[in-house]
Amino acid sequence: MKNIQVLILTLFFCLGSDLIAGENKLISLYDNIGDMEEAIPDWGFAVLIQYNGKMILFDGGASASILQHNAGILEVDLKNVDIAILSHSHFDHLSGLDYLLKVNPDVEIFLPNDWTLGAGHSQESLENNKKYKRGYRFPEANITFVGESTEIGPGMSIIATSSSLTGWFFKYPPYQTEPALRGLPELSLAIQGEDEAIILVVGCSHSGIENIVRETGQYLEQKVTGIAGGFHLGPYSPEYISDVAKLMKDELHVNWVAPTHCTGDAAREVFKTVFEQDNKDFGLGYSITF
Repeated sequence: MKNIQVLILTLFFCLGSDLIAGENKLISLYDNIGDMEEAIPDWGFAVLIQYNGKMILFDGGASASILQHNAGILEVDLKNVDIAILSHSHFDHLSGLDYLLKVNPDVEIFLPNDWTLGAGHSQESLENNKKYKRGYRFPEANITFVGESTEIGPGMSIIATSSSLTGWFFKYPPYQTEPALRGLPELSLAIQGEDEAIILVVGCSHSGIENIVRETGQYLEQKVTGIAGGFHLGPYSPEYISDVAKLMKDELHVNWVAPTHCTGDAAREVFKTVFEQDNKDFGLGYSITF
């Protein structure tokens, strides 16, 4: 497989002039990591993806007002978003979508197949139960629930996985031998870059970042070239994290990583050590051009 072209990572302070027509990039709108002047760092995650003339919002962060503020500072108009994808139902990825729907009520939103978001309930049953909708979050939105990996457009595929360990609680080694909790449905986005490159955007990787990479490779029958997002490795030991990083580089043949948000400070340092110059800094106000 051909190698991906060199990716350019830049911190920018005037995004309006940076949104060149036809340029593909990931733009961090919401993150607890980053020190961009005037933007507000906060625990959560949201990335704007500009891809082949489309604008995709992946996750929305924890606060509608902060997402609105950061989008304004970065000169991003979310009225132009074509598609939104929610990685999972935790508040720090979910809540900012309220602002998106306020300014762009007809946008198509892909949600994980999670009953707390309304999956599995008919529209009739929801309309007949005004008081209790079992967590149905966006009753007026244009929603598609995704329960299995699927292509959503040319060069774009949603990768569906499920965590058997985290559910609504934290459950990590050494507790993984206990009975598993309810699975947590999770969505990631795989994008086809140049030279057969596959770029993977993840939310929190509750399913295990290595498992998401494997699932993506199996579904697309291509290896993942680069990954950006939260790896959720804070509760793990440095040895465990190092093994995961080496597996991703040496066995899964991932070329570059951009870990952020819930990855954990210690884990990000481990990935810097393993991937060296192929570890990309990615946080609020940063972009990756591909």
